[in-house]
Parts: sequence; structure tokens; C-alpha cells
Amino acid sequence: MTNFHLDPERQQQFITAVLSLQHAAFAHPAFFSEAEISSLKQEALALPFRSARPVVGNGVHQDFDICFPAPLTGSFAKAAQLLSACCKAMSDTTPDLFEDDVIINDFAVQNYPAGSKGIGIHKDGLRYRNLVFIITLAGQSDLFICSDREGSNRQIIADEPGRLVILPAPGLAFLGDSDNRPLHGVDNVTAGRLSIGFRQER
Repeated sequence: MTNFHLDPERQQQFITAVLSLQHAAFAHPAFFSEAEISSLKQEALALPFRSARPVVGNGVHQDFDICFPAPLTGSFAKAAQLLSACCKAMSDTTPDLFEDDVIINDFAVQNYPAGSKGIGIHKDGLRYRNLVFIITLAGQSDLFICSDREGSNRQIIADEPGRLVILPAPGLAFLGDSDNRPLHGVDNVTAGRLSIGFRQER
């Protein structure tokens, strides 16, 4: 498979995943090849990182290094273009699915050391629209969703390298009220965690 190529099988995987958000708080299809993950990882590790602010928002802890805004170049650009193309194909058949064209313009790379406290339970900001994409490139940790800020009804998301985690955001027809955007966090960072996030900021 050519790296980051949109073929019918991959498009169908994406469609099925997004449609599942009618009844679920996340989707996590197997989506990327080993070669694609390898190229993303190699380019991510070459980026300059800084320490994230230790506490943000409503007391949300952050224990990782970050590159933000990260450059949308190379394999990152190809991955972002692939996801945008998948969304465009869905919009063509389901015009009211997204509030507008999905254009990824917010890109961050996070590098958690082994033993990190991760990131506390939070919701992505209202300015992030339609869909949020998380791609884990390496490590061992728990990405989870829950029903409140105390961590009730915790559900771990299988996000091993190769999977595309998709979270609903305001602007997606299925989300309904913007307060329904999922609470999520990362902990149990036993072997580090390298991940990237693609979002559309309004």
C-alpha cells in the first residue's frame, strides 16, 4: 500500500468509524500501516519539544513534553490530507454531517516519559470542531474516556500504533449538544507515550 493513500477499503473503514459515533463516544479503527506509523514516529522524534504547562483549564494536570504548533510537513501533512479527504468524501454523500469542510489546522505532538502522570480528565475546547483525531506512535499507556471528572465509568480505548482514535466534537451532527463532547485522559504511562493530535480550530 502506498503511504497515506486513500483507497476504497480505507475510506469504508473511516465511514464505518464515523457513523459509529451516532451511538459511541469514540471510534478507533485499525487505519495506518506499519510503514506509515514508522515514518510519523521518525519525524515526530526529530521535532523540538518543550515542557507542557503543568496545570491548565479546570485544574487539569499535564505531564509531558509537547511540540505545538507542530509543522504540518512531510508525513504529517500526508496524514492530515488523508483524513481531510476522508471527511470530504463523507460530506459529498452526507452533506449535513459536518458544519463545514473539515480542514486540519491544529497539530500537536506529545511525548510522555515512562512514569508520567499523563494528562488529567478533560474535554477538548469548544473551538475544536467536527472531529478530533489521536494517533499513538509508540509506548504503553491508557487513553480512556469516562462519564465525569472523577473518572466514573472509565473505558480504556485501544489505541496501539496503527489505530486512529476519533472523538466527536461540536459541529458533528451526531454530537448534539456541545456539552456531550467526551471526557478523556491519559494515565498508566508505563513505557512512555508518543502521540499526535489533529484538530480543526475555528
